[in-house]
Amino acid sequence: MPTFDTAKIHLHVLGQDRELDFQVRVGPSTLRDLLPAAREISERIAGIAMEHAEAEGKKVSCKAGCGACCRQLVPISGVEAKSLADLVAAMPPTRRAEIRRRFKDAIQRLERAGLLDPRAKKGRQALLSTAAPGESGWENVSKRYFAAQIPCPFLEAESCGIYADRPLVCREYNAVTPAAWCSELSPRVETAPRPARMSEVLAEAANAIAGTNHPCVPLTLSLEWSEAHGKTLAGSRDGEAMFWALLDHMETEGPPSEARAEEP
Repeated sequence: MPTFDTAKIHLHVLGQDRELDFQVRVGPSTLRDLLPAAREISERIAGIAMEHAEAEGKKVSCKAGCGACCRQLVPISGVEAKSLADLVAAMPPTRRAEIRRRFKDAIQRLERAGLLDPRAKKGRQALLSTAAPGESGWENVSKRYFAAQIPCPFLEAESCGIYADRPLVCREYNAVTPAAWCSELSPRVETAPRPARMSEVLAEAANAIAGTNHPCVPLTLSLEWSEAHGKTLAGSRDGEAMFWALLDHMETEGPPSEARAEEP
């Protein structure tokens, strides 16, 4: 049985100071074992952000059956990609085959849309940009991805089929404008603040711990990415040390005034 200890940390989020308790796995642990802590931190911060939005008279419009955002480009850390690949591998055979078919279909559609090179080896980590002058590569691929209307392979009847295991970025995306607007990729769609983007924090922390250089990858590439690169995340390390390393990267992600974590 894994052993856990309680860590009390100080969070400064959106002008608020909070002291929160977290359960930290101690002793030999893997990078995958960081994911529950990252999820809990993400959800606590997202909760503060939603309180902040509500105090300004805004209301989160996201609900079950509203899957428009599930056709957006979703970047996830390598740790999350490996977790999703393991989740699919553990599914009953019929469901596993269906989910893998959806991933394959999504990749083929990305290739037809010119967002992936079909000649490239499996393990691709980024989409192909055709950005015009003045347009960032991220803006370009996000726009083209959404235009292709490729549903997340885990989308079921416009709701998340793996809600408890959904990516960090999905936990942090909370629209506060009418749900109907989410059917378009428009600047009028407003979301609750995202003080800490935990997918990026987790990716940077995992790279620092493992000595790798994996960027976040599109969710639709997670199975083939994990097959090609998942072994680089293997190995046992001290769980408590990894937890504090995760918090250290929260301090360096984005402007310090947005989200800080400190050990009291």
